[in-house]
Amino acid sequence: AVVSTQSTGSLGPPSPGSDHPVPSPYSSTGSAPSPMTPQGANENWPLPGIEVVMLESFEDGQYIGQPGYIRQVAGQLSTVWLYEEEREFECTAFQMKPVVPSKQDKVVIITGNRRGNYGQLINIDNDDGIVKADKSLELRILKLESLAKLSTHHV
Repeated sequence: AVVSTQSTGSLGPPSPGSDHPVPSPYSSTGSAPSPMTPQGANENWPLPGIEVVMLESFEDGQYIGQPGYIRQVAGQLSTVWLYEEEREFECTAFQMKPVVPSKQDKVVIITGNRRGNYGQLINIDNDDGIVKADKSLELRILKLESLAKLSTHHV
């Protein structure tokens, strides 16, 4: 039997020097949400106390990049305090994004069955966060995209 040296569908990773790039979870191809937009098509991620940054879609972009925190959530609307403006605004989940937590930040889980649980981000390993849960003190490994930085204004 003749065995072809060309493969049309490799099952393993590309060999070094091959012309096939390894797909990255951060690539912009396809319609997958970026790593720090956990909402994707889900507008239910906002929770009170989360640090956020305003997106271009809010107020025609005049507050783009401004930091704030969610004071209250009522249905699809969140009341957000913008630090620089020193006032509240109402917006939807699609007009803001959660702040990426850093090591040692207080965090809240914003997706999945542990949504609403609090902890401290102990360490970061690629796109995973190691979180020490507030109540149980258990260590949990969670995707960073499922975490949001908790505001110091949160009580």
